[in-house]
Amino acid sequence: MSFNGNIEEYKGVWVVAEVSEGRSTQTSEELMTPARQLAGELGQPVCAVILAGSGDDTSSAEAAFGRLGAEKIYTVKHDLLGQYQPQLYTKALGDLIQQQKPNVVLFGATSVARDYAPRVAIRTGGGLITNAGELKLENGILKAIKGVLAESLLADVSVANTRPQMALVRGRTYEKPSESGGSANVETVTPDLTPDLAKSKLLEVQQTDTGKKKLEDAEVIVSGGRGLQGPENFKLVEELASTLGAAVGASRAVVDAGWRPHAEQVGQTGKTVTPTVYFALGISGAIQHQVGMRTSRTIIAINRDAEAPIFKIADFGIVGDVFEVVPVLTQVLKEQNLASV
Repeated sequence: MSFNGNIEEYKGVWVVAEVSEGRSTQTSEELMTPARQLAGELGQPVCAVILAGSGDDTSSAEAAFGRLGAEKIYTVKHDLLGQYQPQLYTKALGDLIQQQKPNVVLFGATSVARDYAPRVAIRTGGGLITNAGELKLENGILKAIKGVLAESLLADVSVANTRPQMALVRGRTYEKPSESGGSANVETVTPDLTPDLAKSKLLEVQQTDTGKKKLEDAEVIVSGGRGLQGPENFKLVEELASTLGAAVGASRAVVDAGWRPHAEQVGQTGKTVTPTVYFALGISGAIQHQVGMRTSRTIIAINRDAEAPIFKIADFGIVGDVFEVVPVLTQVLKEQNLASV
């Protein structure tokens, strides 16, 4: 579907929120910072959108976004939205966008949003910037700084002459804004959905990694690679991560070998992360891995190969055997009672 509307009719900056166990995710809350900045420049309101099942309690998330500056919240509820299905999410959000005509729509660049945001863009005729970093406006046009050519260059990307202007924003690009103490007007929306719209059927949900930190939200990530030599040695990664209150990540080679689940994979075919600190243990640093983590604020690499590519982007590097260095590092941190970085 192509855009053929009047650009002037589109008003407001929307944040599409993701909710987990009734609470808004950190990645979604961070989006309120650019949303408020853009809305201030445009002189337009900030709204949040929550998609949930009919029986889901969204009151905590609604209150959180009100305190963070949302003037209005659209809570889209339907029995069929209780579990993620791309066609159903696309229609529910796409229909709301076409009805309300927001100017800017922001998504966190999570695995779910990356799946259905492009579908929403096609359905609404909007433009979408993927993997966006810092956002800005030039003459009302949304632009983003985006890494291209395996993050070796930065480019300004825009979605001119189309509405809504949409962006998938990388996690931890912005800090969560301060709370304003306000509350938002909440409007509950019931979308027109039927089961036949879904092209797939959910048969079973298997809960894994309960209680573990999500890579997208983690301030500290400890990742391991082939230098660990086997899945049994990943306990070195887990112990250091536990000491630091960090999330566990892995390289593609490790995941392909079956040592770790795909949910932990960092890189071009895994997750893109931007933590405050990223530990690379026994990871050579192939370009496919660098794409997913090179924008981390501080990169610490431990590898016995002094020529490993990871050292070219690391802020701190230790040339040494992970089996000798990591246990000592973990023990020192434990002794100094450093529970976080």
